[in-house]
Amino acid sequence: MKLSKKEKEYYQQEYEHMLKILGSEAEVWKSLQHQFAVLNSRNQTIFQLGALAITVTGFSGHRIVAAGIYSGIPLVIGLCTILVALFTALYGVSKLRWISTFQADNLSQSFIMILKIRDLKTKRFKVSLCILVAGLCFYVFAISNYLIQASHGLIKIP
Repeated sequence: MKLSKKEKEYYQQEYEHMLKILGSEAEVWKSLQHQFAVLNSRNQTIFQLGALAITVTGFSGHRIVAAGIYSGIPLVIGLCTILVALFTALYGVSKLRWISTFQADNLSQSFIMILKIRDLKTKRFKVSLCILVAGLCFYVFAISNYLIQASHGLIKIP
């Protein structure tokens, strides 16, 4: 993994700071393991929200689409966007590689590689979260339109 000089300095400073605070490489290792665990846990939330939207659509999507174009199109756009978010989370964050496989010439460089991967996964998580929120906005718009039409008696609710 190639890093620019600026990136190397940044991660070297972070590593030295962690080492100073935590007191040993073993504690830095534990801290990084915990950070990856937090990232994976939050990534699971994206999968859960996406799965929930897909599941709800399976039960009531046909009714929402039947309410008209202002419900149907945003619902489809929302679902497609949510699927893109899930794909991004799956391949950008969940791609499995054990941190013990990141080995460089010395321990400091290995930790720097791990810090870089952590930040890369964090950025990808944020991207997938933003995509998910955009998809959920379309999804909520579709449901809102359906409910407004239903409350005004414009469509039948079986």
